[in-house]
Amino acid sequence: MIKKPTFLIFGTLFIAMLCSVTAFSQTRPIVQKQIKTATASANAPFSQGIEVNGLVFLSGTLGVDASTGSLAGNDVVAQLEQIVKNISDILKEAGCTINDVVKATVFMTDMKNYAAMNEAYLRLFKTPYPARTCVEVSALPVAGALIEVEVVAVKP
Repeated sequence: MIKKPTFLIFGTLFIAMLCSVTAFSQTRPIVQKQIKTATASANAPFSQGIEVNGLVFLSGTLGVDASTGSLAGNDVVAQLEQIVKNISDILKEAGCTINDVVKATVFMTDMKNYAAMNEAYLRLFKTPYPARTCVEVSALPVAGALIEVEVVAVKP
């Protein structure tokens, strides 16, 4: 004979399990759209950006000037300024602006440049500033690159 409290506990757990199975079994379409500017490399095995259900994920962006094909400068500030320009161009293609960025990840080859980067970052991004992570890395894909930034934006 099952006592009422035990029956209620197992009955409640069974109903909760059925509800969760039903909720997770419904298919939710994931709509992906590639974001690509005219300056995107045709040979790159990655997208400049991907839009998924209103979120825009950008690949890491370097401070390469598309008109010259070379780094915008030898210092972290000039490269960051170019990076934000490049990011803005890609975001524009997605229907966003730099003000729609909610998360940024900054990769730097030398944390000694952190103060200079941070000062430029304050000028280039507006409040509320995106959530941010900054890490030091041993190298970046282009020789002489001091900084790379990847961002996530929310489409307005």
